[in-house]
Amino acid sequence: MPQIGYLSEDRLQKIPKRHWAAHEFSFYLHDLIAHLTSAAEQSGAAHIEIKLEREKDVEALEAASNPIEFLSATGRTDEERRLLVNHICAALLPDMLHFIHAGLIALEKRKFTLAFACFRKPFNEGLPLIALLCADEERFFTEFRSDPVAFLDGANFNRPAKKLAIEAAIAKCSDASFMSSDVLYAYLFDFKNPSGFAGLFDKAMHLVTKNPNIKTEAYNLNFIFKDPRQNDIYESSYQGLSYVLLCIHLMQIELLKRMHFPADDYLKQLDIKALGTYEALFFKGRSKIASSMNEMLGDLMKCPVCHERVRLKKRTAPMFFVTENLECDQCGHVSQFPLEWLMSNHPDDEINSQTSD
Repeated sequence: MPQIGYLSEDRLQKIPKRHWAAHEFSFYLHDLIAHLTSAAEQSGAAHIEIKLEREKDVEALEAASNPIEFLSATGRTDEERRLLVNHICAALLPDMLHFIHAGLIALEKRKFTLAFACFRKPFNEGLPLIALLCADEERFFTEFRSDPVAFLDGANFNRPAKKLAIEAAIAKCSDASFMSSDVLYAYLFDFKNPSGFAGLFDKAMHLVTKNPNIKTEAYNLNFIFKDPRQNDIYESSYQGLSYVLLCIHLMQIELLKRMHFPADDYLKQLDIKALGTYEALFFKGRSKIASSMNEMLGDLMKCPVCHERVRLKKRTAPMFFVTENLECDQCGHVSQFPLEWLMSNHPDDEINSQTSD
């Protein structure tokens, strides 16, 4: 798979070339989450309107140390819940993004220990917390308000509990048919999964591990003596990274929709662009979404140099979906194609109806 063109080549030099596109896609998904977080903040989606109809309310607000304390003291439970959940989302996602960004940059430098030490917090702790919010806001609010430590302590919010939360969250998310709690659990918590992250997380955090699936070998310390020139981490990680980031993004969209942030049209575009790229990079066989684009947009996809009709292929689909560059399969010329504009201006036609199975 060639370079997508989303990142400059100098950043990719230490990554095996066959994984350049997959790494770029991981960064693209990180940026989607970041851009949507920023857009929601700028729109004021997390804000709520509090009406003060009595003098007593004004006095209570002035006496409270923060708006949440005021809402709690005056019995405005629904508003308190909405404000608390919004506040957590607005703070938690940026915190997760800091660690994800650092982890992806570490992969660019072959700093594997640092990469998976960074990924561990947003993936093992942040994602399940977002899943709890998606699954049942009222229960989350009740438990979090009374005793957040007991609620989220590892003894209570353990691996099985996290899987149940993820499963319930997926059921609440729109257009999440590709998401699976079993697949996410295998990536994040199953030490027996050779393509999973559980063992990498623990080895990155601890010099020695005793779990039989990742037990530290004799005369060894976890990752300390690993040859940074080895490529095994790249070979096994990118599909899982992309899958986890896609799931985080869809849960983010679900939470923002509850804040009345207009995300429906954006979700339709995500189905095509992000899921189309994921399908082209990691699925075997033909890319169904790429084939659909050829059928629906074929009359518009013509090369400005040789004037031949361009057919989107699995190899060129990631570039097309992520950077909106269309590579001619006849002469090799690369030209811009207004995919997002077409989807934005034709929100109800077949362009926005194609999703992966």
